[in-house]
Amino acid sequence: MLDREPIERPAPLRAAVYRRVVDLVTAGELEPGRAVTEAELSRALGVSRTPVREALLRLEAEGVLDSTPARGFTVRPLRPAEAADLYPILAALERLAVSTSPARALDLAALRAIDAELLATGDPVQRWRLDTAFHDTIVSACPNASLRAMITALRVRVARYELAFMRDGDRESHAAPLHEQILAAFDEADLVRAADLIGRNWDGSLASVLSWLSTS
Repeated sequence: MLDREPIERPAPLRAAVYRRVVDLVTAGELEPGRAVTEAELSRALGVSRTPVREALLRLEAEGVLDSTPARGFTVRPLRPAEAADLYPILAALERLAVSTSPARALDLAALRAIDAELLATGDPVQRWRLDTAFHDTIVSACPNASLRAMITALRVRVARYELAFMRDGDRESHAAPLHEQILAAFDEADLVRAADLIGRNWDGSLASVLSWLSTS
């Protein structure tokens, strides 16, 4: 049973419910293969079924949930084939975001602070949050709002793999070794190298996740 944690108003309710359900899925509270019902979520979040239904339908369209007439919604299982599809797309989109950003638009101080926290923490959930913040900060410099939205939507699907991998065995972040090189490239305003390193970062993440999935 989900812990009851009502959503505070007056945040835009539809967006707040969607964000909370995403958090439940990526954090593993709604684990792969689990049935998800409007009634349970509406009770847990303290909202009516309408915004919950909208959130579930949106997540189905985004590829996070499956639905069948008999069973309703279920969280999609983690599949190596899906990971192999998603990671290269996300890598390509982030490379494009970097290559089309103004050379000096990035907040390097904020990025270095995030990376320092990432290196210092041993908590896998916090590592995942900080790694996500690292990439979010990079993408935020891109002036193309449509591209940023595509990356955000895709990252919801990738996050399930990233967090599950990081939580298993309390592993160290596989992305951290390349972060300093990425920071150095941005410091030199070398967006070509920064974009290439970000692509390599996601390639390494995919290799680690696929290896983990093959043994889990």
